[in-house]
Amino acid sequence: MATYLDIINKVLIRLREDEAITPNDNEYTQLIGFLVNDAKKLVEDAWDWAVLRTTKTVSVTVGDSSGSILSVGPGYKFLDAYNETSKTRMRLVTQNEMNTRTSLSDPASGSPYMFSLGSIDSSGNQAITVYPVPDGSYTLKFDVVVREAELEDAADTTALPMQPIILYAWAMTTRERGETGGMAAQEIFALADKALGDAVSLEASRYAAELTWREV
Repeated sequence: MATYLDIINKVLIRLREDEAITPNDNEYTQLIGFLVNDAKKLVEDAWDWAVLRTTKTVSVTVGDSSGSILSVGPGYKFLDAYNETSKTRMRLVTQNEMNTRTSLSDPASGSPYMFSLGSIDSSGNQAITVYPVPDGSYTLKFDVVVREAELEDAADTTALPMQPIILYAWAMTTRERGETGGMAAQEIFALADKALGDAVSLEASRYAAELTWREV
């Protein structure tokens, strides 16, 4: 995986600048660091990358209809949810529908097959409510895409495709200071778009079924 310092230096080389020893060598390397994180966010949001996919487990017990999915952070995305104990898929419903079932009527008990989302606390834990109210112990699984933290220290790494991150950061820096090495920012952005498109196409070929609608 690429380190924060590696990416900064690859951008600096393209700018014909001396390589940095740390991300905080000077104000210029700090600026490039900020732009690297902007570029990483752009790439991160472009696709549900396999390296960001994980499964979170929530255990509920008798009478306990609430729980949390740990360490998902504010930028996560749900892909799928299922009740592993009962071997059934779970359906995401609105808070309004969940309130109707749990607060405005007598809630049923049984094996959970639907859930709604509550708040996310300061630690990045997503609160959920399940229905029916569990009549036993159940293991619930949630397939999610969890975003990476921002890069800060030199040794921090990203598992995302490195080439489009480098190119977007280079393009952003070039736009900031003007033409670099005979290439305008617009040209570099075009290269970055191509690199990102190629990376997404490669991943999409592995997840082609997700791009085709089918009745379940």
